[in-house]
Amino acid sequence: MMWLIAQREFRTRTFAKANLIVSAITIVLVIGGALIAKPFLSEEEDAKLVEVGPGAETLIPYLEAEAQARNALVVFEPVNATDLGETPDEDLELPDGTTAILVGPAAQPVLYLEDADEEVMSIASDASRDMVLDRALTDLGGDTAEVSEAIAQAVPSITIVGDSGEFDSGQFFAGMVVILLLFFVLIQSASVIMMGVVEEKSSRVVEILLATVKPATLLGGKVLGVGLYSLVQAATMLIPLLFAGWYLDLFTTLDMEAGPLVANFVIWFLLGFAIYTVFFGGIAALVSRQEDIGAVTTPMMFLMMVPLYLSIYLVPNNPDGVATTVLTQVPFFAPFLVPMRAAFGTISTGETVLAIGICLVTIPILTWIAGKVYAGAVLNTGGRMKFREAFARG
Repeated sequence: MMWLIAQREFRTRTFAKANLIVSAITIVLVIGGALIAKPFLSEEEDAKLVEVGPGAETLIPYLEAEAQARNALVVFEPVNATDLGETPDEDLELPDGTTAILVGPAAQPVLYLEDADEEVMSIASDASRDMVLDRALTDLGGDTAEVSEAIAQAVPSITIVGDSGEFDSGQFFAGMVVILLLFFVLIQSASVIMMGVVEEKSSRVVEILLATVKPATLLGGKVLGVGLYSLVQAATMLIPLLFAGWYLDLFTTLDMEAGPLVANFVIWFLLGFAIYTVFFGGIAALVSRQEDIGAVTTPMMFLMMVPLYLSIYLVPNNPDGVATTVLTQVPFFAPFLVPMRAAFGTISTGETVLAIGICLVTIPILTWIAGKVYAGAVLNTGGRMKFREAFARG
């Protein structure tokens, strides 16, 4: 019977004309916005052209190796004396599209630029040193490959100590996406359940339904149906956002991983939904009119807003502080604090597992409380009931 009620709720909410229109508009806006923004965000940087003249041709392999090591967009093109024209001097005018001209001798080349380009200057300088070192080692009978390997390994081991004080925008954005989407979906789900409970109560439909099903079964079916509907709504928003992030290459730019982001959202949506929405459905039965819903749900809304603001302001400033660590294990705070701390990489696997375990233990308790309140208040057609009175009657 619970599954039948859930199916009814799911079909009624999901295939409602207004919901289909809003979902379609959301998908079109997100995907359309990504398609429009792509040309403006993906403008490729032109490669710098360096013409290498007579006497410096032997530097080209070293120049290319240095550019590759720096991941620099620099192309080195050999030119002969005829193409180069007059002997370069300080009055030389570079051809259009040419960043620099490099001429010999290879051991002490001369680089001509119109503007100081640190990247090209550094590549030319290091390439000349590499060539001289290579030749010197060869003349002395040394193994250049071994020396190059030794030089490559001669780097310091760097350890960052203390608080760097740097703000990682990519991590913050990843956490914000999860918690804001979670908050929006939970608010929407809670509103749908509360409106449904009060609507059935005010129209006396619930009296007919309770003639055949138990109050706990009716509430459970409504919560399950709205939960499935909310998952569809979340997918309607999350999938287009993931596409936009992939299409615009935001995951690479912001150093984000889509897999952990989605996993964080799914896990904490399910737990957050069970913690918040079941309780919302139970206390919604305390009133009999739509206009009275705010009186009983305002405290719950405030309870949801507090962890949201803490995750936005507390976690980025003190992600592993005592207050943050303790609140992470509080069931009403965990759905927001854990994803944000995970985005910043400051929560251990043990803390995450403990938070999930505490939530799983808390959910049956909250469900039992909400069921008793719902059963004790759902048939009351008078004024607003008090929580204690409804709980006692249930």
